Amino acid sequence: MGLLDKFLGSPQRRFAQLALRVARNTPGVERAVYQPDEFAIAIHRAGGAGPARLYLSNVYRETMDATPAERRERLVKLVRLMAAPPPEDTWETVRPKLRPVVRPVTFGVAGPVGLRPPLSRPAMPFLRELVVIDTPEAMAYVIPDRLDEWGVTADEVFAAARENLAEIARRSLEQPWPGGPSVIRMIDDGDGYFTSLLLTPGWLAEVGDRMGAPVLAFAPDNNTLLLAPLPDEAADELYALVEKNFQEAVRYLSPVGYVAGPGGPVMPYAPPPGHPHHTAARRADAVLALTEYSNQTDWLAEQYAKAGVDVHVGRLIAVEPSDGGPAETIATWVEGASTLLPRADSVAFARAGTGVEFRVPWHVVEEQAGLRPEPILAPSRYRVDNWPPPTVMVELRSHEIG
Repeated sequence: MGLLDKFLGSPQRRFAQLALRVARNTPGVERAVYQPDEFAIAIHRAGGAGPARLYLSNVYRETMDATPAERRERLVKLVRLMAAPPPEDTWETVRPKLRPVVRPVTFGVAGPVGLRPPLSRPAMPFLRELVVIDTPEAMAYVIPDRLDEWGVTADEVFAAARENLAEIARRSLEQPWPGGPSVIRMIDDGDGYFTSLLLTPGWLAEVGDRMGAPVLAFAPDNNTLLLAPLPDEAADELYALVEKNFQEAVRYLSPVGYVAGPGGPVMPYAPPPGHPHHTAARRADAVLALTEYSNQTDWLAEQYAKAGVDVHVGRLIAVEPSDGGPAETIATWVEGASTLLPRADSVAFARAGTGVEFRVPWHVVEEQAGLRPEPILAPSRYRVDNWPPPTVMVELRSHEIG
């Protein structure tokens, strides 16, 4: 910490103090409190039942290179939206405003205890589908409490959002599409919901028809959809570009490539071993898994430590062979340690003090040891304590990875 930081605080703290001043000077805000553990401002609105929380991490990163005036303007806009009274929408008025969006699986989950996660359901590996209410000023995530207000089920909300998206998808297909080896980069200005188009069955296949070749789609962040004809040869450069965008994005989504699956739904691109794209695709899978499990590990470990729960939250690791082979994810099962294992390609059995003894494919361990996922946790984790019985260990060793 530098000398000025001692007197003025860290850059994050100075940003939080600016946000606090903005909030306290915003009409409709009765009280605002900085919550440093969450890097958030609790905004108590006039007539509100409880505080709304402005989490500062994303807007802090997004405005790091902005001028002081631009940074303040961004905060003013956000606080005004949060200070406004909640909309008096009925199901009839809100239904046309619903849109589905794709977010990482830990989005809205790895937050403060008591925070109500948005309504969501699985979309693709490490991704979930959420629903937002689209307005000219902003979009608000639908939380489960709204279902009772509207008198509808979650399935009805998702169905309505998908119907509205289908119209957006139809209009996009009516636009002229280039043929040949063109790479299309669709940048969302807030109204396009381009990454959501991957949720529309048949849309990516239709794009391929218009471009004259099967299409490989990438969504490295919430607002970017990259469409490229499926390469004939190596795709390393394309995947490397997407991974760089993914790692630099404030609101990242996925470095994985997606293709139109049988019947229309989009699915992760998974070329078989020996295919020229296999290694690049496997690395993208591993990068996404590592990112999401890392987010979950940090949050879970903090929560268990605060609650005094003696359980080890296992980290997912990945290795890439020196011979240029595909990446592989590994979870470590330590003898005698109560652990929440992340799902991986393989499981390393280790002893405290002596290290790893052998490694076995995940599917074998899952079957032989009877692993079952813990409820609620996403991405999935599996609670283990002691090693399996000796007879099972013998069977596991017979499947050891060389």
